Amino acid sequence: MFFKPAELQPREVKPFDAFPVALPAGSVSGIVFADQLAEEVFVHHLIASALKDGPAYHIGPGSLSIRILEKLSESTSNLYAGNAYTTEELMNAMKLVEDDSLVVVRRFSLLLGLSGEKVVEIKRIADEKGLTVVLCHSTLELNELDLPGEFGKLFFIPELFDMLAVLRTSSYRGHYRMNITVLRAPAEYVASVGDHSVPIDSLARPFLHRG
Repeated sequence: MFFKPAELQPREVKPFDAFPVALPAGSVSGIVFADQLAEEVFVHHLIASALKDGPAYHIGPGSLSIRILEKLSESTSNLYAGNAYTTEELMNAMKLVEDDSLVVVRRFSLLLGLSGEKVVEIKRIADEKGLTVVLCHSTLELNELDLPGEFGKLFFIPELFDMLAVLRTSSYRGHYRMNITVLRAPAEYVASVGDHSVPIDSLARPFLHRG
């Protein structure tokens, strides 16, 4: 057990202004993507937002488009990318990243050696280093009638997470929206728990038009 001074205004990061929740330093979030467009828009814009204030780390398996990030961010010099295939590799990587950084982990539930104890260790490292950790999973099958159960299967101890959300996109006549279900949020954003639908035409454009 340890104590440290509480910060009145901890650093936060959002993927885009209309996203209903900001992710504070020292937090761990679990995100489930129901389609690839939702995943790419969220991950790339979140990393671009974080790069304005410091380093960002992208840990696969799962690819990242540097070409698109260069369109979204003034500089990618503070972006670091690598792959982890076991929870031990992931935790070793988290111990090496710079404090107060964003760490995005893709395909988290595919890592070997996952357990509730490992999730607790990830949270501990995030707390100690002031990291904003986002554990992501994409799926083609999602039981919308039992989202808490889905999060339990994918993240083991969903109660430990600061934010839990499901993201999906929809389109109509060439216009795109991101549909967001927030199951859990940091205390100051608890009013955001529930369903949201926000337009993302400009955010999705880099992924839908080449060149």
